[in-house]
Amino acid sequence: MPSFASLRPAGDTPLGRRAPHRLAYELMGRIEAGILRPGDWLPAERELLEEFPASRTAFREALIILECLGLIESHLGVGSQVIARRPTSSVGPTASVDLIKLLEACRVFEVEAASLAASMQQEDGSTPFTSGSSAPAPVTAKDCRDFHVALAEASGNPAISASIRNLWDLAATRPALYVPLNAALARSGREIRALQDRVVEALLRRSSQAIRQTVKTLFDGYLAAVTTFEDQDRLTPVQTGRVQDRSQRNRRAVAAGQ
Repeated sequence: MPSFASLRPAGDTPLGRRAPHRLAYELMGRIEAGILRPGDWLPAERELLEEFPASRTAFREALIILECLGLIESHLGVGSQVIARRPTSSVGPTASVDLIKLLEACRVFEVEAASLAASMQQEDGSTPFTSGSSAPAPVTAKDCRDFHVALAEASGNPAISASIRNLWDLAATRPALYVPLNAALARSGREIRALQDRVVEALLRRSSQAIRQTVKTLFDGYLAAVTTFEDQDRLTPVQTGRVQDRSQRNRRAVAAGQ
């Protein structure tokens, strides 16, 4: 069976570049090659983690991706079974968009859309758009989707609204995108809500220049949160290996002293 060692750690795949994408792509290749056939069960989590140094979170995200592609079914407490040899969902350009690329695309569209929204506000400064930052619950991918769709709709341009809504619908509905986004937001939710508040304040001031800058800063916040999460996700197996190595050395030292 081919080894995960053949995959470059930072290599892109048609599914994306993060560890879950690479793991899902390798498993998909084995399924399409007939190494794993419909009816077969995937190797146990422990076996795959020994072969590919990824975190358990990455492994579970990879299974979600394979389920979305219609290749496997996961059964709680039993495992994951191959149900098809070819993906039933597209693995084309849309599937290849990873979270970083998606956020970068959103930023390009939304800086100009927000500037237009600021110029369209009513003379009394009122706006139907609010951040909802007072909500006690942690910010999620769906919260961000609703925030940015509302901001796009404030532009008064249906074409702009539809484009931005489609991008954020991907982020809020595709497990390969919203799982890491939610994890990143769980760690940086307070900062993100504060940045969203600044966008609303700039909108209320009807300042196109201010809102352009605050939207850029908000997306910098998203990208920083996601990048930090991805860096930590890559470090997890390395850190775990170091802990295991230290534990083994300690046990050998104790055994030698007896």
